[in-house]
Amino acid sequence: MLRTRLAALAVPVLLASCGVSVDNLQPVVSQFNGDSVSIQLNGNVFEFLAAEDKQVALNKADAEAARICAKGPKKKAEFASFRNVPTGQYSYVIERLYLCLH
Repeated sequence: MLRTRLAALAVPVLLASCGVSVDNLQPVVSQFNGDSVSIQLNGNVFEFLAAEDKQVALNKADAEAARICAKGPKKKAEFASFRNVPTGQYSYVIERLYLCLH
């Protein structure tokens, strides 16, 4: 049990030491219903980005939301909120909600 915990805790440290870059973080659409779109980012990668790279990652999420909203009847994406969604004991995604507006 202790070995498993140590291994799980070592993963973020290894990621940080490998020089995590914003290129490793791709926004993923988790839902779209015409009125809103949710975009997910890997929280474990995002956490270890430099401040300026975090902003680049958020801009990538914004651009993906705008691209998806443009496919529906409402064309403009506006950021509304975010939440952290656990995906495992030591992992999570950041889910950003955008409203699709006229």
